[in-house]
Amino acid sequence: MTAPTDNSEHDKATDTDDLKQQGAEQKQETVKEEKQTRKSDNAEAARYRRQLRDTEAERDTLRDRVTAYERREAEQLAVELADPRDLWVAGIDLDDLRGDNGTIDYAKVAAAVDEVLAEHPAWGKTRTPKPDRRQGGGEHQLPAHTNWSNALRR
Repeated sequence: MTAPTDNSEHDKATDTDDLKQQGAEQKQETVKEEKQTRKSDNAEAARYRRQLRDTEAERDTLRDRVTAYERREAEQLAVELADPRDLWVAGIDLDDLRGDNGTIDYAKVAAAVDEVLAEHPAWGKTRTPKPDRRQGGGEHQLPAHTNWSNALRR
């Protein structure tokens, strides 16, 4: 009877070794799966970070474009200034020219132009006086029906 006992003990030992080996394999598989999960999680997080950076860069580009458009609109409204870019030289902030709805407010631009001209009158457009046709040259005017021969005689 010792032989069957030895076999059963041997089978139990073999089963125990097999169970230990299976447990070790399962642990290794679990560790591998965790590493793969971490790698896939890291890859996914990296993809999201990359998308975020791309989106932020696109947002910044669009914001710069809109700001440039708004600056040009304000400059087009500053017709009283010789150089409309003088609005920015004088320290006017674009945000000060926006209305309640966020667009450029014509009245605020006009007020800013008046403020700039009050501080720097030379920055305004120079006005050329309109000539007064009634002054001078009245007696030497040629008649309406002038030809070359009459013009050369005078």
